[in-house]
Amino acid sequence: MSTNSEIYLIGLAILFFLIIVFLFIRKISNSNELKVNIEDIDRSDTFDPVTDISSNQNFNSKDIQNKQELAILNLISVDKSLYDIEQMFGFLSNNGGKFINKYFSFTNKNGIERFRILNALNPGTFENNTKTFAIVIVTDLILVDDPLKTIKQMIEFSLNFTEKFHAILCDQDRTPITKQMISHMESKAQDVERLKQLNNYSN
Repeated sequence: MSTNSEIYLIGLAILFFLIIVFLFIRKISNSNELKVNIEDIDRSDTFDPVTDISSNQNFNSKDIQNKQELAILNLISVDKSLYDIEQMFGFLSNNGGKFINKYFSFTNKNGIERFRILNALNPGTFENNTKTFAIVIVTDLILVDDPLKTIKQMIEFSLNFTEKFHAILCDQDRTPITKQMISHMESKAQDVERLKQLNNYSN
């Protein structure tokens, strides 16, 4: 009888020990868990791409209309470490970007601009000695030739960039983007395309 009691006590002790070990390991695991936290960028140091699109008459070689449908993405370094500017310039150029007026322009096969990439920090331009941990991708869906394809190209480029430079893809408010947000952007692009087709038909 005493032998059985000892076995039960040993079993309970082992169980109690395993529970303690499990709780301890879980606590350590949670403390080391990767937490992505994008701090707000100081707005005084932030470049506003809306101003760029509104003021630059070279976008798509057309006059800027009063109505705009801007699509904006941000690519922010995970730990806010600075991008290697030479590597980034090479990556942008190798992926079809053309350096124009101190920003990178991405065009369709006919040379019409679809989207541009700017420095997300003031003054919004790129120089050989630029130091930045964030870039912004922007387009005006009203002006591009194929809004949906433009959004898809922007997303594809962004995902490639995040892998190469350990960046986080964020929306215009610098919030990490979700699949739902991407679907919303694509839906908006399709709506813009339908409106453009209706306007062309009515004209």
